Amino acid sequence: MLTLESLSDDPLDAHFNVSALLQQPVGTTLVYPISTLLGRDQESLVSGTIRLIHTGRGVALSGEGAADVLLTCMRCLDEYCEHVTFTIEEQVHPEPRFALRRGAVGFEEDDEVHIGTDNTLDLGEILRQHIVLHLPLKPLCRADCPGLEEIGPDV
Repeated sequence: MLTLESLSDDPLDAHFNVSALLQQPVGTTLVYPISTLLGRDQESLVSGTIRLIHTGRGVALSGEGAADVLLTCMRCLDEYCEHVTFTIEEQVHPEPRFALRRGAVGFEEDDEVHIGTDNTLDLGEILRQHIVLHLPLKPLCRADCPGLEEIGPDV
């Protein structure tokens, strides 16, 4: 199970070499279960499928997934497991600053995930970002959580 603290680091190891895909004709699609792309000790952390499509400029990613994340209830402060579902729709390119060259403002080189010079794509970072984006803003262990118990004075 993932924790909120682990999601602030780099918890998922899923580096995928896209060189074979980039040598195929535009439109070539590969579909993988997410669990097969993760390391052996992490394959149970995230489930779902991901599609990689060769575009003329890089790779389009799409897919659906789910992960269990250990969160702290904002009312009672107990830990609970939140089942997070997410969708992925991304475009990745072989070089940094691609978005900036295309006229998009607000993108920094470090802000975008891109295909590395060794043709490796960090799918773990993309998965991490999408899991974090789908976490609840106000985590509650249950909708009717009463909150902290009031402790009366000892008499």
